Amino acid sequence: MASAVDASQGKEPHRIVVKLAIQAYAPERGIGSWNESDAMLRVEMWSTPEQTAVISGNPAGLTSLARHLLTLAQNGVPDGNHFDFDTYSGWLAEDSIALRIEVER
Repeated sequence: MASAVDASQGKEPHRIVVKLAIQAYAPERGIGSWNESDAMLRVEMWSTPEQTAVISGNPAGLTSLARHLLTLAQNGVPDGNHFDFDTYSGWLAEDSIALRIEVER
């Protein structure tokens, strides 16, 4: 088996700053978020070689997922707050399983 190659050759990799708007958390309103237009995600469970959750999607879907995760990661968002994405929401591919993302402090 080939070993992984470090393309940076000991140098720090180039990093970029990504700006992504999220809805600020407010206790009286709770959490909220939105999807990019044309967002699509697929969530699957693979059983081999070991049980693995696989999330794939188009760029708009992955950007939307990042927004939802950052929304939950904000300071002040209480433990247990979550987003549920059901298979009939239109955001997940038809062959997906449902997804819940939740903050655990």
